[in-house]
Amino acid sequence: MTETARPMTATPYDWDKKSIQDQWHCFDFDSRRPLSEIETNYCRHYRLDFSDQLPGVLHRFGYVDIDGYQLATHYYLTPGQPRGTVLALHGYFDHSGLNRNLIEFCLQRGYAVLTFDLPGHGLSTGGKGEIDDFLEYVRVLAHYVRLCKFTDHQPLYLTGMSTGGAIIMEYLAEHQFSEADNPFASIVLLAPLVRPVKWLTVLFKFHCIRYFVSSVERSFVESSHDAAFLHFLEFKDPLQNRRVAVSWVRALVRWVKRFKRARISLSPVVIQGGEDDTIDWRYNLKMIKRNFNQPRVHFIPEARHHLVNESESIRRKVFDLMAPYFPE
Repeated sequence: MTETARPMTATPYDWDKKSIQDQWHCFDFDSRRPLSEIETNYCRHYRLDFSDQLPGVLHRFGYVDIDGYQLATHYYLTPGQPRGTVLALHGYFDHSGLNRNLIEFCLQRGYAVLTFDLPGHGLSTGGKGEIDDFLEYVRVLAHYVRLCKFTDHQPLYLTGMSTGGAIIMEYLAEHQFSEADNPFASIVLLAPLVRPVKWLTVLFKFHCIRYFVSSVERSFVESSHDAAFLHFLEFKDPLQNRRVAVSWVRALVRWVKRFKRARISLSPVVIQGGEDDTIDWRYNLKMIKRNFNQPRVHFIPEARHHLVNESESIRRKVFDLMAPYFPE
């Protein structure tokens, strides 16, 4: 968490975060408002417009007010009656623009998709990558779950990548659903975070610096076998946070302690890669198997961390594993 990242190549974009925030609208499932030119340019940059390959897909975009944050929110609706709604959470440093492959997978299978940028991520407001406690993320997730319940597109499916998986696990630990009152048809965790690699080193550095700095330089790691994706992430994604917030690490420490005590009666699906150098996946899987009721774990030995943005061959394996839990 301390190596210096290479600077992002200066590239002119026909959109920017502040300009979108200055003119965006409150999110509305039933809105017929077309995207503005700058919103369209943003969607084009991240290939979030699926109208060419999936004719008839409707895209709603705006912000949702939650706990003092304005959170960028996307909703995709397939033609006809969707088979359900997938609520998708991204990981730390990420945002909805990097969920493109997951969104397309869900739409192709006939599901509506609701995804949003976490506080301090992407287009959402909040200090960059900052959070005081993961329970703030949990309150945000709970709000979106309630929003989904007001739509006609049931049942509800839940999926989260890395930190998004941690948020889902914290949410489930807080609510203590039984199998009888579980509101989700499927819960799919993609490389879920319990703790990162080199955890003892992270703790040592955190305790050394926590009173002196608010953030440290981020290093970009090889989180995928897709070289084009890695290049885009580091050099062509203006929404990437370039530093690790110390407040986020403090919140992570609290989460790791809480999860040690968690016992959850549900059985989520877990997909994990064997070449993941971002999270301590051996420890994480051990804890998840202990804390959940017989989770269904799928392992891809050659996969790295960013499963939905892996090379095409590995990504196909990921989605093949997910397919039975999102039936057509």
